[in-house]
Amino acid sequence: MSLDVTPQGRFAGHDREAIAWRRRLMAQDLWQSFERLLHRGLRRLPVAVVSEIGARLAWLKIRVIDPDVARKARANLRRHLPQASDREIERHVWRFVANVGRLMAEFTVLHRFDPARHMEFVGADEARADVGQVPTIALCLHLGNWEVLAAGLKSIGIPVASVAEVPTKELHREVATATRKDLDVEILTPDRSGLLRVMSILKAKGVVALFADEKRNGNMMAPLFGRRTHVQGNLALAARLARHTNAQLIIAYCERIDKTRFRLNFHRPIRLNAVVGDAHADVAYLNDLIEPIVRRHLDQWYYLDDAIEPIA
Repeated sequence: MSLDVTPQGRFAGHDREAIAWRRRLMAQDLWQSFERLLHRGLRRLPVAVVSEIGARLAWLKIRVIDPDVARKARANLRRHLPQASDREIERHVWRFVANVGRLMAEFTVLHRFDPARHMEFVGADEARADVGQVPTIALCLHLGNWEVLAAGLKSIGIPVASVAEVPTKELHREVATATRKDLDVEILTPDRSGLLRVMSILKAKGVVALFADEKRNGNMMAPLFGRRTHVQGNLALAARLARHTNAQLIIAYCERIDKTRFRLNFHRPIRLNAVVGDAHADVAYLNDLIEPIVRRHLDQWYYLDDAIEPIA
């Protein structure tokens, strides 16, 4: 075997990598253009058909254009489920891919979801008993199709303001904005002005939604998954807001129980002011409530393929 140290040989590998990178970029651009056309056309189709198209297209995209998603999800599943067989891991991976595809496609028709046909409520009566009488923070999770939570709350007469990151991709931003407008969700930005609006709503005994599971700079902030507690994420923010305004905290999440049927779960309200603890203790307490839920539904968790690194 000879080692090619000529300029052509030295840079051939880099050229191949550059060509492959450009091809991936072109494929992603073409896919986004296709997605834009698709989303416009999907609005006229039946809900079940839209969801199924989303699942099939997600399978195609991950197989052909973005296989790293499956690779990363597979690696995380082995961390979470060390006793699972290879076959079980693969089932989880592709159920996860299908769920992401379904929820992205369902954004276009969410305003047509019928609570009687597509939703069932668990714990809603107890959870909403004091809504409007006391400040309420809905601590939500990115499970199933979390936008269905907003649709479900609207259907039972509970207006919601949600603190949410603005999607970076233009199409996703357009679709999310249109969907939330249809559902009368007030979107609050995660900055000082958004926080001031949160405080105003809570002081008026309204409802604010925060997502307990979140990522920042590409890393998961919560659940902790064995990492040390920290006070940089939404768990700490929710605890501070709850203690400052004496708000009740309600854990809420959406569980996909069939292709286009969902169970909306609401836990019994929590009052942190009845519990003695510092900021880290509050985070640990809330994490112990949400982490088992995520672990039970890993194949429906939107962030399954994201990094889980120590929080500095």
